[in-house]
Amino acid sequence: MSKPRGFWVWIFLFCWLASGAGSAAWAKSKWKRAHVAKTGEKTGNKKGKKEAKKKKRDKNSEDESQEAAAQTKPKPKGIEEPKTLLALAQRQEKAGDLAGCVQTLAKFVNVYPRHPERAATLLRMAQLSRGAGQGGKAQEIYALTGSLYPGSRAGAEARWQVQTLEFYRNLQERDALATFKDYLQKMQSLPTRVAAEKFKEPLCRGWGAVAKVLQRSSPCPVRLVEETLALWDLHPEGTQPPEAALIVGELLLGKGLYGEARSFLQRARGQGTPDVRSRALVALMEGAWVSRDLPDFVAAATLWRRQPGKITPELKPRLDKLPLPEAFFAAASGPEEKESPEEKGNPEEDSLAALADYWRGKSLDAGRQADLFRSLVHFLNRPLPPALKERFLLQLAQLQWSQGHYPQAAKIYQQLLAADASREDAAFYQDRLALSQLKGQRPEMAQQIYRGLSQGGDNFWQLVSRTRLADMELGRLQSEPLQ
Repeated sequence: MSKPRGFWVWIFLFCWLASGAGSAAWAKSKWKRAHVAKTGEKTGNKKGKKEAKKKKRDKNSEDESQEAAAQTKPKPKGIEEPKTLLALAQRQEKAGDLAGCVQTLAKFVNVYPRHPERAATLLRMAQLSRGAGQGGKAQEIYALTGSLYPGSRAGAEARWQVQTLEFYRNLQERDALATFKDYLQKMQSLPTRVAAEKFKEPLCRGWGAVAKVLQRSSPCPVRLVEETLALWDLHPEGTQPPEAALIVGELLLGKGLYGEARSFLQRARGQGTPDVRSRALVALMEGAWVSRDLPDFVAAATLWRRQPGKITPELKPRLDKLPLPEAFFAAASGPEEKESPEEKGNPEEDSLAALADYWRGKSLDAGRQADLFRSLVHFLNRPLPPALKERFLLQLAQLQWSQGHYPQAAKIYQQLLAADASREDAAFYQDRLALSQLKGQRPEMAQQIYRGLSQGGDNFWQLVSRTRLADMELGRLQSEPLQ
């Protein structure tokens, strides 16, 4: 009975599946299982993302906590604040402890590599090292600063300092003029303009080296003069120091080019240090005297008297060659010290001022004519070139004539004729001598001179002498009483 029942069960199951109802139920069951699995996967993904975000928030919070803890945590021993280190370095520098100051600044640079004051601190370290005589160390720090901060102002300053230190070293080891020329050309090609004040020291050093070369080359060859003038032109506008103007001015003066030297010397006198001004003023007097520019000479000498310079052992032999009295270079009051009405002016200064006004064509009163006379006599008592001595003698004769001192004027004209009777202006001097004799109540001597002129010389002076003789005869007839 059991076997048939089992057989019929299997027959029923097979028919149920074949009819489609079983297949539908089985498929539905399978879909449910797949749907449940997929839903569980999505749920798991969302849950995983939430857990990841939560972990991230926890980590950030942990990092912030650690950072806050690090900030509140006390620093290890030996690590000071930036302000503390910089203040310490400043105190050390004021106290003169340059080595300790540099060491403190180095500590600041190493401990705080991202501090905004680091570049400026490196520059200060280099400056202090150079001030302490450690040029090599300074150059290394400048080079490091230039490489670390290539596009900054501090980097440009550091690169310029490197070139300057190299220039100082090359000045001692190589040809001074060529080294100076190379340095000036590099300065012109700098991408950023360097302040003129920073040029002062390297330019003065360069011109000091040039001056030593010029002193060793006496007489100075023309080639060297041209190279020196080229150095002047290579300077950036307005950076030529007064010392350079003095060197160029004296160089041109040594070549006899007073007109060209004058502008350089005046610039040195107006802008230089007291020593430079004194040398420039002496050079101006020398140039004016040699070139026979007497107004310029008197103007420069008067300026010296009003603003006396220091007479150094180098300047004294140069001043001794000038035709000025020794008392002229005595100490004088400065421009801020005014004389009281009872005090008299300096005789040498007054005489020079009168001479300058006389050369300018100004009329002089009796008192100033006495100053002019004293000045002319002084110059004539000094060794003078013949042409200049003749000029002073003629001016003295004219002064004596204007004051009515005819015998004295006649003596001066006789002296001029005795120097060279065959000169072109001898006839003029003879005419002035004859007039002086006539005014001095010696008509016979005047007639003798005019008779000689009427028989010789050119036609002009023959006519002048005959006219003078006729005037003298007419004057004699008019002075005789009527018969």
